[in-house]
Amino acid sequence: MKIEDIENSALDCALFEDYYYNPDLQPAYIDGFTRGANWRIDSVWHEASEEPERNRIYLAQLGDCAFDTFYDSENWVKFSRGVNMQRWAYVEDLLPNKKEVV
Repeated sequence: MKIEDIENSALDCALFEDYYYNPDLQPAYIDGFTRGANWRIDSVWHEASEEPERNRIYLAQLGDCAFDTFYDSENWVKFSRGVNMQRWAYVEDLLPNKKEVV
């Protein structure tokens, strides 16, 4: 997802038509949506110094642009430094939330 995708989605959401809509507030709607989307993206990532829970799959950023998935690591400090880990996130946190079908 690129920042342009978030901005376009924000604009789409700000163009809703109902009695709550105030066109003068459209920039605030867009800003709020964009900030919320960016917060959600950033909130799932952990610093490399924080050790993930055992037996959970996580995606790690290695260096500036490489990513790989891992399941478990015996010696976290040695492992994370050895692969030049920058940050990591649980894979389940990166997936969209499933809505229950009633």
